[in-house]
Order: sequence, then C-alpha cells, then structure tokens
Amino acid sequence: MSDYPLVSAVVTTHNRKDLLKRALDSVKAQTYQKLELVVVDDGSTESVESIVSEYERSVGRVLYHRNEKAKGACAARNKGIELSNGEYIAGLDDDDEWMPGRIQKMMDAYRDEYAFVTSDVLHIYPNRKLVWKKDAVITLERLLYSNQVGNQGLIKKERLLEIGGFDESLSSAQDYDLWVRLSERYGPIRNVQEPLQKINLDHDGEQITTPRNQLKGYLQFYNKHKHLMNRDQRRYQLYTIRKATGKANRLSDLINWVPAKFLWKELKVFLLRKLG
Repeated sequence: MSDYPLVSAVVTTHNRKDLLKRALDSVKAQTYQKLELVVVDDGSTESVESIVSEYERSVGRVLYHRNEKAKGACAARNKGIELSNGEYIAGLDDDDEWMPGRIQKMMDAYRDEYAFVTSDVLHIYPNRKLVWKKDAVITLERLLYSNQVGNQGLIKKERLLEIGGFDESLSSAQDYDLWVRLSERYGPIRNVQEPLQKINLDHDGEQITTPRNQLKGYLQFYNKHKHLMNRDQRRYQLYTIRKATGKANRLSDLINWVPAKFLWKELKVFLLRKLG
C-alpha cells in the first residue's frame, strides 16, 4: 500500500451537522485505503470537531480546520486544498455521498494526459432518482456550452495550486470556472461512466448560494470566459442565463438562441415547463 499515492478527501461544511456524518461515513467506506480526511468547517454555528474526531481511527490521518466566521464555500475548499498532504484532491460536499469504489475507480482511470477525472452521478430527488450519464471524455469545446462535469472531481494538487484553486471572487459557478481553467491548461477530462457519487437534493439543509448570487455568478463566469467561446457557445450560455431570469419563455427564444445540437433537449424542457 505504501506505493499508492495519498488522496486527500476534502470535505467542506456549513451548518449541516445532521448531514455531515453521512458524507464522512462514505469516505470511511472507500475501498481505496490510502486516504486522508480534511474537513473545513466554514463558520458553522455549532462546531463539528467532535464528529470529525470520531473518524481518526478509521480513515488514517484526519485534519480539521474551523473558520470562526463563514468565508464561503470556495474559500473553505481552497483552505482544504492548502492543508492537504495528498498528491490528489477529491472534493465532497457535506450533503452528498461517495459510492464505496469511487476513489479506487477514479484512480484506476487517471492518466496525466487528462486534466482530471470525474464520474457519472446519481441525483436523488424527493420522489425519484436519476443517473446523469456523461461522455467518456469531456472536451473543452463541449464544456464551454455547459457544465458537463458537475461539482467534483479527482485532481492533482499541484495542478490546483498552479492555476490558483477556486476563484473566490465569483458569486457562483466556481466549480464550472475551475473545470474550464483546468481543461484549458491540461486537456480534456476523463469520466468514469458509472455513478460513483450521490447528489442528495431531497433535504431542507441550508443552501450555500441564493438564486440572485447564482445568476450573478454565471454572468461573471460568462464574462470571464467568453473570449474562449465560439458564436454558438456564447448564444447557448446567454440563453441559459436568459432562461434563469424568465426572459426566455417563448418558443421563438428557444429557436433563435439554442444551437441545433441542443435544440431537442431544450425543447423537451420547454414543453415540460409549459405543461406543468
């Protein structure tokens, strides 16, 4: 096992004490044994250090850091990256879970010619479950249309440091921004075509980003990266932003703004919305 690279599981948390243990249990259950657990508590009203300390015997090295005042998810993620000792970083939000084989399968898939590795995802809603199936290889060209990665990956720490980590000046879309910068610098992204992460959307926990901040963040993201985009990519990004503000609610908007390759997908969304 000494030949295996150390992977740092970076978990950020804020006022989700009841959900955090589930996330940490999923780190504990990993089949990949050379793990380090790094938990950054971003100014929760109640300290979670006692919860984190329970994993010291089962997850090897455990590091805990608490921000006395909340600094935001990206600042917390950057702090976790800074504190970590692993050659690789694997992020996990406090309300989500890893499947037991996630890290092992992503490490098996890792190659330096890819910017990083991600996986398919199981979305869990109150009344249904849905697997998000992604392309085996996600190119920068495809990524500039929309976020095809999601919110987490397995990435070399040195690469994260080289590009400056998460951009704390953005109000939202910080993960999307990071994927674009990594892909621009290091190449396409490899995806393990198996759901190795659960995204839990069936709880009432405190939300990190408000709708207003989400919209502001995507506008910031668009202005930051539009120089990389072709005409179709810009139009699709702007359509997505217009749709979020309620300004793209007519069929003519869809036809005029959406590239042909995404027309059927957006038409289905449009019809479902109109039919209630």
